[in-house]
Amino acid sequence: METVALITGANSGLGYAIACRIIIEFFTPRSDGYPAIPETGSLVICLATRSVEKAQSSIKNINDYLLLSRLSPEDVKSRLVLAHVTMDLSSPASVVAAAAELRNRYSRIHYVFCNAAVVPFVRIDWLMAARQMATNFIEAMTVPRYKIQGVGWLAETDPKLYSSSSPSNGGHAAEQPPELGAAFAANVFGHYYLLHEIMQTLRAPAVAPANPSRVIWVGSIESDPLTFDIDDIQGIKSTQPYESSKTLTDILVLGSYLPASREYFRSFTAASNPSSEPATPANSIPPVFLIAHPGIISTTIVPVPWWQSYAKNAGFWLCRAFGSPWHCIDPFVGANAPVWLALSPHVDLIKGRKWGSACIWGSGEIVLETQVDSDVAAHSAQLWSQMEALRKVWKIRLEPRR
Repeated sequence: METVALITGANSGLGYAIACRIIIEFFTPRSDGYPAIPETGSLVICLATRSVEKAQSSIKNINDYLLLSRLSPEDVKSRLVLAHVTMDLSSPASVVAAAAELRNRYSRIHYVFCNAAVVPFVRIDWLMAARQMATNFIEAMTVPRYKIQGVGWLAETDPKLYSSSSPSNGGHAAEQPPELGAAFAANVFGHYYLLHEIMQTLRAPAVAPANPSRVIWVGSIESDPLTFDIDDIQGIKSTQPYESSKTLTDILVLGSYLPASREYFRSFTAASNPSSEPATPANSIPPVFLIAHPGIISTTIVPVPWWQSYAKNAGFWLCRAFGSPWHCIDPFVGANAPVWLALSPHVDLIKGRKWGSACIWGSGEIVLETQVDSDVAAHSAQLWSQMEALRKVWKIRLEPRR
């Protein structure tokens, strides 16, 4: 039996750590049945990166890491496949091309880790940083309010890549592709569009209702309802587009279980074939949306000088020493919650809630449920409606490329 896991943004940081961790836990099942994987099963890890070079470098690093791990090299070598697909989540055209490749390769994808993300970082407001650190040091190192981000940044789209005529414009001259906020496109919409394009591989046979495919969205402890505007879901006007995109992710995932969003979720999870006709098998079940966050880890998602990086890590260790459970620091520890959601046999108990990787000084790593402050019930239906409407607009633009 073959288990396939697709990981976006897998060339470094959390994505790379998720790849390493799921391999370790897949091949070392515990006595309590976690993970519930056949002993003879094989694992395929597909790394989605922006370039072949990044993927090849990541695969080499994973192989080097496994040589130093406690796993049996012979067992891993015979049961593990490391593959890659090139994709730019900020470009819907690139997503469509990658999705076609994935559909051709795999009849079933069991886990998708929607991990890739960008922060439109500009600079640090040092005065604000000093004030927040003086007031509440742990909060300043957990939910920093001093990151200045770009406002109005858009994803780059090449009009030549899109349809020159469509039913929506009467077959006349090409229209400009819809605008996509940079953080929204990379962090949310690229994944959203990808999932629908590979939906036929995510629908599980109805004979195994307890084992649906799982889509693990990587959220953030920094999500904040004050940064999100339901009338600007792309965060184009927001001064904190990263936090806005992560708040949107909370609402999107947790709202997928609410009756008000059921119609839109059903539309989204209906698999389609290249002829645009519905192709959802009657004897299949849709994937489950789950959400986790890595706590606070040390990565290069926000590029800062080396000395700031050292200072940041020192601050993280101080926070853990002072009792903060969220400062995991090591990306491998931060990968705990996402991998736990993927491999846990108790999917009905973990869905509908947000989970976070945590690490307590002297006790080790754990997974904790995390409070979501957003009013999911109030916004989920409208958000899902807008996301589906935007997806269908792009589908018309990209139809010739399917």
